[in-house]
Amino acid sequence: MNFFKKPAVAVILAVLLCGGILSFNTQSKLGEEIDAVEDSFFTNVDGQRSIYSRLQEKLQAANGVWTVLVKYDEAAAEELSYERDSLIWACDEADISYMKYCSDYLDDEFASALRTLDGLELTDDERSLVDEYETAYNGAQKMIEENSYNSEVLEFMRSTYNKFPTRELAEFAGVNPPETFN
Repeated sequence: MNFFKKPAVAVILAVLLCGGILSFNTQSKLGEEIDAVEDSFFTNVDGQRSIYSRLQEKLQAANGVWTVLVKYDEAAAEELSYERDSLIWACDEADISYMKYCSDYLDDEFASALRTLDGLELTDDERSLVDEYETAYNGAQKMIEENSYNSEVLEFMRSTYNKFPTRELAEFAGVNPPETFN
């Protein structure tokens, strides 16, 4: 018991307690603000559909193209399916940076699938479906590019996170900044 009565021990305990409280408060308060910013990635705001919902549209269009492609070129369909499944998994994990990574690869594979289909003699109905899926996919991609989420993240970083001492406290508390989708 005398151990705790020593001034050095009391100072160390006070520093540890204050550091713990500071860390908890930073994680709680700043974490809530970061969650609010990242929530706009997943939810529709201000009359604008979320990036997450647009990714779902891209997945639906890729699935539609796959249904036509699989009849003609199973290998190409398998590649498209793999990239589509990767994005589905990233969406399930709610990992924004991984969703961006998978979305970019799906873009490449979707374009490759369209090139494959362009070289084939499709029925008029199949050609019409592929055109609809391509329009839907490209429209979703355009809306992702025009979405204000990335600018909201940058504004939060500029107005809050990068201000002294917020960044230092965040690093101390292990709070990561919001992720951009670019």
